[in-house]
Amino acid sequence: MPSVLITGCDTGLGREFALQYAAAGFTVLATYRQLSTRLPNTAMRHYALDVTDAAQFAALKSDLGGEPIDLLVSNAGIGLETGQIGALDHTYVERIMQTNTLGPLRLVDTLVDNVAASAMRRIVLVSSRMGSISANLSGGHYGYRASKAALNAIGRSLAIDLFRRGITVAMLHPGRVNTAGGGGPDAPLSAEHSAQAMRTTVARMGNHETGVFCTYDGQVIPW
Repeated sequence: MPSVLITGCDTGLGREFALQYAAAGFTVLATYRQLSTRLPNTAMRHYALDVTDAAQFAALKSDLGGEPIDLLVSNAGIGLETGQIGALDHTYVERIMQTNTLGPLRLVDTLVDNVAASAMRRIVLVSSRMGSISANLSGGHYGYRASKAALNAIGRSLAIDLFRRGITVAMLHPGRVNTAGGGGPDAPLSAEHSAQAMRTTVARMGNHETGVFCTYDGQVIPW
């Protein structure tokens, strides 16, 4: 039975990923910033993981040991900031970078041996089209855009460095999803639809596509 570890299962896409992969027969290792929000599913395994907390990463690694993880899904993140130049909340911008960029890097650095020990050897970084520099035609959102552009750069380097270990890395844009951290209630995509489409994209992805930056349904996005 394949296994998947997913960050940010408190709400939204992470929660939907956990439910769908469990229904598909995966062993689900769900992590939460607040363990009190864990899903009421005793078949899943639940862990506390604030991706800005090094001690919690160490505790997770200690618990898992060398257990293989077929699919690592870095989903935890925080959303847009609306401040403009001259009125930026720099504390929040720093928090975005810590959560959206450095958190995923620490996640992979902590669990890469577990992924390499598995049969599937897949890593998914949930990114955003807003991390595309060439597609930025509206400006603003400095912290969020930078966090996702930097995440893409990290993912591309991971794809190169981990290729020899047989690990495939993908950066996926989930679309505008009607979740609190996504596009809000007026967004066109449900978390269920987005997660299902991303699962399909990941399942059909070949090793030669490692390092790709694409939409939830597999359309390549310019850097």
